Amino acid sequence: MLSPLGGIGGSGGLRTTSAGSSSGTSTVFDPDLGIPLYAVREHWPRIRTRLNAYPGEAPLPERCRAAALPKNETRQKAPNGAMTGACFQLDLRGPEETQPVLPTIFVPGFPKAATTWLYDCMHAAFPPEMVCPPQSRDEFDGRRWSIAGCGGRRFMLPGIACRVVGGCEHRKELFFYGSGFSSFFQNGLAGLHGPELPLEMFQLKEEYPQVALRRAQVGKEDLKVQRMETFCTHPNHTHLPAGRMHPSCCVARTSDPKRWECRWHETLRKAQGRTTSMWFQTAMPWVKPHEYNFAATDFTPNYMCTPQAMANIKLAAKDPRDLRFIVLMRDPIMRTFSEWSMFALGWGWDHEPDFLKKMHAQMRAFERCNATLFHRIDLVKALPDDELFAYITQCFRGKAMEYITNSIYPVCVLGALRFFPKEQFLFLRFEDMKKMHAPGLLRLLANFTGLHTDDEIIARLQGERQCEMLNARKKPLSFGKDKRTVSARANLSAAMGEFEAFFQPYDELLSELVDPNFKWGADTHRLSADVLIDAPGSKKGRGRGKGLGTGRGSREERPAAGYRKAIKSAKAEAKAMLGDDLQLLRGKARLAAIGAAKGRGAKQKAASTSTGQFVR
Repeated sequence: MLSPLGGIGGSGGLRTTSAGSSSGTSTVFDPDLGIPLYAVREHWPRIRTRLNAYPGEAPLPERCRAAALPKNETRQKAPNGAMTGACFQLDLRGPEETQPVLPTIFVPGFPKAATTWLYDCMHAAFPPEMVCPPQSRDEFDGRRWSIAGCGGRRFMLPGIACRVVGGCEHRKELFFYGSGFSSFFQNGLAGLHGPELPLEMFQLKEEYPQVALRRAQVGKEDLKVQRMETFCTHPNHTHLPAGRMHPSCCVARTSDPKRWECRWHETLRKAQGRTTSMWFQTAMPWVKPHEYNFAATDFTPNYMCTPQAMANIKLAAKDPRDLRFIVLMRDPIMRTFSEWSMFALGWGWDHEPDFLKKMHAQMRAFERCNATLFHRIDLVKALPDDELFAYITQCFRGKAMEYITNSIYPVCVLGALRFFPKEQFLFLRFEDMKKMHAPGLLRLLANFTGLHTDDEIIARLQGERQCEMLNARKKPLSFGKDKRTVSARANLSAAMGEFEAFFQPYDELLSELVDPNFKWGADTHRLSADVLIDAPGSKKGRGRGKGLGTGRGSREERPAAGYRKAIKSAKAEAKAMLGDDLQLLRGKARLAAIGAAKGRGAKQKAASTSTGQFVR
């Protein structure tokens, strides 16, 4: 059995096996579980504390306890427009009081390396609904998720993101610690942990018991919105003086519908007659620390190349030794092309349609950023901490559409290893994870993180085709088959030697930092790119569930179905980025996303071939 706090035990553990020599970039796998040997450990570090609970920094100052703040009290606007400052932070909580739980498990890199796929896998494999006894349909009982109620098994519980229309769901990426376009962390942790909410709101699917609706005497949609103001201003939830709005909350107004970080939704005016609405965007679960054992998560894939983010993560942790980092890396050339294809061809956010032109510009910009350190791995390794962090901060922005620097993994890894020891990292190649089966992947993740799994859970997930990339209903695809993509791939193929030479010194450093088997080459180019859905009617595509190329229906029917699914896929990507309100997309970007799908659908009608999807 797997130990609830990690490590190895019995037949469920991972064991080292002897392996013959390997040539090229092929990876040697554990023959029993399909785990690459570079990821096999006899023991992972023991987890010391059950929760990364945050009690607050200090008691709320006396000047802050009055209902009205002194006129000279320092305050500033948070990125969402709310007021924040010392008088808006958490009053120090005692050990017997509830405390917010901050993330313990991070996936800090890298974008377009299947971080969303891994989140979906872990979100299906490790939530309390999977690990703990089931909840009653009539009434939620938080004790079923406690140490006693869940048998001591550790589960995963992400924070939630809520929308102005009142609905909430688990949030994959927090973008709180750094690397985003706003400085959330410097405004205090209150903006991350949010007000104290009922634990039932952190279920995979929030239920609304009839008794609560009768008590509120309103419908479900009205209740969703009304409760937000209570959560944002009542002392039982904010732990601030009555009426003081929590800094994670904001007031959306019909008079300012597109205010960044606090947008308005016309549904509130049309359906409920509102002109303002108070709501919050992020909240973490609150529990009594000694009664629970779970891990909150943050899958923001841009932290790795942001030294300040890694420093903030360490600073905020109750015990930094208990943090765990899963780092996914993909063939750097194919990851670069994948990210560009998504932003330029899939979503229309990048308006440069020439792949090589864009890459050459970024390659030159990276070399100019610090010509002395360019390709000089020996000098980079020798940099003192402050100079290394300054170099990464200056030349690696860690943001979307930084295609080249987001693929220069080892410099960012080197920086991260200056904050945390290597044993707190699990490094995985996308190409290896693609070939892993659920038993191996889930037992590896459970051993590393301390999350619970067992044979019954694994069998259930396999039955649902979860956590096996090659057998999954949704795969981390990147390449469409429209004319622009075909042309771009041809250009990439012609310039492959140039890209290989550019990345070679950094690939060598990565092998040195992580493992000699962490290499890239012709085989990873193929493995990383060859993930297109099978053509309609192909034998390989038959009977693989819903989606393009399932072989269902007549040849005349399939293109129309493929067209509709292409439209749906583009809309789903936009929704995943910005929530339910598709109006939030700029008109041009939205039209580009749907237009790209429309073009792929037309192509499909003409050629009766499947359409590639743009999935993060």
